[in-house]
Amino acid sequence: MCSSCTDFQKKMVSLGCSAFLILLAVTLGVLWPSLSEKVLHDKLVIKNGSSNYDNWIRTPIPMFLEIYLFNWTNADQLADLTVKPNFAELGPYTFSELHERVNLVWNDNNTVTFQQRRTWHFMPELSRGSLDDVVTNLNVITLNAAYFLRNQNTFVKKAANFALDMQGSLLWKNKPVRQLLFEGVEDPLLDLLKTLNITELQIPFDKFGWFVGRNLSETFDGTFTMKTGADGLENTGFLTQWNGSPRTGMYRGRCGEVYGTTGELWPANKVTPANITLFPSDVCRSITLQAGEQIALYNVQGTKYVGDERVFDNGTKYPEASCWCNADAAHCPDLKPGLFNASACKYGSPTFVSFPHFYLADESYRSSLDGMRPNRTEHEFYIAIEPTTGIPLDVRAQLQINEHLQKIDGFSYFKNVPDLMVPMLWFRQRATLSQELAEQAKLALALPSLGIYVAIFFGSIGFFMGAVFLYVYIKKWSSRTEMIPYEELGQ
Repeated sequence: MCSSCTDFQKKMVSLGCSAFLILLAVTLGVLWPSLSEKVLHDKLVIKNGSSNYDNWIRTPIPMFLEIYLFNWTNADQLADLTVKPNFAELGPYTFSELHERVNLVWNDNNTVTFQQRRTWHFMPELSRGSLDDVVTNLNVITLNAAYFLRNQNTFVKKAANFALDMQGSLLWKNKPVRQLLFEGVEDPLLDLLKTLNITELQIPFDKFGWFVGRNLSETFDGTFTMKTGADGLENTGFLTQWNGSPRTGMYRGRCGEVYGTTGELWPANKVTPANITLFPSDVCRSITLQAGEQIALYNVQGTKYVGDERVFDNGTKYPEASCWCNADAAHCPDLKPGLFNASACKYGSPTFVSFPHFYLADESYRSSLDGMRPNRTEHEFYIAIEPTTGIPLDVRAQLQINEHLQKIDGFSYFKNVPDLMVPMLWFRQRATLSQELAEQAKLALALPSLGIYVAIFFGSIGFFMGAVFLYVYIKKWSSRTEMIPYEELGQ
């Protein structure tokens, strides 16, 4: 304190500092909740420059796509209905996956319209096997051609059956993994079918592969419109439209609505929600996950949301799920639990989606063949989220693609085949929070209480200084007014 100041001035400075610190503490304690909420809002809202925007515009953490294919080991015995088809799982064939949001259009109603570009690179060091491994399974082109034309007149079916007999095959034998995934299988049947110029056969590709045309494509996944959170963080990431419409046009009622998030961006919640919903465009529908156990990663606490039996029920166990049934309402449910008819999403193909190895599905799907070993640890679909910030902690999104093999009148290849859901492949998208993002999350979580702690700190110092000042002042005042003995006055 200043040496030239008078004793009175020193007292006033000490008292003023104490009062200032106490006033600062009170002001900070009162205003900090709204200030921290604004800071958090600016970090989490989707706008150019915000933390959430930077994490959303381009995948900030390593993501991987693991693909497992099923090899039909006894396909040569298909005609013998006493022999169970046996499938051996191959893989995983692991690819790094990068998501980028492109062609952004900011709308006036606090939404943004965008497309997404996904990029995959094969990672042999994380794979079991190589892309030159060979696989035997159903010929998807032959199956789809016969299925698309199953209700045509006799003349058309005979012409198509002749084409299938000439160039088709019931099975693809020993096809390399690289062709079945990204490079595509060149099948002469495709060219032949296109020359027939049949209206029902609108084949949208020149060669078939499960991921053909998707790598680096900006249009394959469609166009999304999403809430930015500017009108409330609880809305961040929610889709309002897909391909320009609030409905998919594929299912009845609530099931036909576009709702949920794309799966990588989640709204901030003050209370942990009982469930969350994502909208994977791969299956053209929403998937709702239920809250489960609590988990922690880098000391960030989160809730694990799990796909249960409700996801692929179409009204058998859960009446509210009946709108996922594609048949006439009078004939629903038309599938046993655990399988979803995705034909509306796959150009009318008899394609069905389940959890890997028919996990949580009706036992009949597994008992009709060999090789399925469902396991919760391996095959559970889940996303773990820190609810306050909406940051995903751990993601294991996994689905299985199945094709329906059945008798189709008028086509010789399908005259004596079993009625069977044939597992073709399953895939897992996985991503785990990095330590860097975990630190950001912890800072955001600590922000509301940080100001209170600072206020308590300053307030404590202020009260301490005030108490010391009062103690010194009172002591000095009492020493001045203390009575002096009479004997001492006379000396």
